[in-house]
Amino acid sequence: MTETTTPAPTYAQESLRAGTLAAGTQLLLDYIQREPALGRALSLIDTTDLRGPLDQAGLHALLAEAEAERDRCAALAERDARREESGQRPCTTCLCGHSDTAHSRRLTEDGRLPCTRSDCFCHDLTFE
Repeated sequence: MTETTTPAPTYAQESLRAGTLAAGTQLLLDYIQREPALGRALSLIDTTDLRGPLDQAGLHALLAEAEAERDRCAALAERDARREESGQRPCTTCLCGHSDTAHSRRLTEDGRLPCTRSDCFCHDLTFE
């Protein structure tokens, strides 16, 4: 069995790739100059973990990830607020008997944190 290797890019290929990147960046800078709000919006995007190009599909993936993180943190904040309001300590169980971590990691549209256990019918995280 012979091993196939991908040839290393040539300087000419790398030059073309860098030229394409420079042209795309210049176009973006031109748009930002005409519309400063675009520049401010782009400055809010952390591309550290972005995989792939910053195209429409990449932006949709980034948006979905940011929304999921926002929802997860909102649910955790709500859980903490409820615990604090009731004067309970971390790891306190809900009235249904399950831990607060067994409850949804996302708030429902009406602000509830239902239990995720299949055998439980608790519709909202409630402390005594």
